[in-house]
Amino acid sequence: MHLKIQKIVLSGLLCAVITLLTMFVSFPIPGVTGAYVNAGDAGVYLAGFLLGGPLGALCAGVGSALADLLLGFAMYAVPTFIIKGAVALITALLLKKFSGWSRIFALLIAGALIPAGYFLWEWLFLYGFETALVSVPFNLIQYAGGILVGFILINALERIQKKQAQ
Repeated sequence: MHLKIQKIVLSGLLCAVITLLTMFVSFPIPGVTGAYVNAGDAGVYLAGFLLGGPLGALCAGVGSALADLLLGFAMYAVPTFIIKGAVALITALLLKKFSGWSRIFALLIAGALIPAGYFLWEWLFLYGFETALVSVPFNLIQYAGGILVGFILINALERIQKKQAQ
């Protein structure tokens, strides 16, 4: 029972952290209405690491999509829910297969869905090819930054978990 309550609390906290990082550590992409670069992806990777597959995916998707809704970018909420949820799910699965420095590959693979997913969404449903292409460099910046911060946080939290287990 105690572990179940801890997981529920952690899920709520991570969802809130992802929402806040997305909303308040961000800047708009010039020339692309409603698009912005943010720090929420580090929380998405953490959700995959700390909560595992489906729960991490749900937390990452809800926290990220909620930020889009609260910021007035409803046209991104559904793809954000899908993309960020998938990133957390893939992160959780791949982190089990990698250890140490090679874990960066888990984040690189999972995180690649972010620039690819948003490019496809913007191209096919919002703006067309040329405008969607404008946002790619910014999504790549967000991708790289999220991986860097996520990797550092995951390694730090893993060390803490190992010390507590001793």
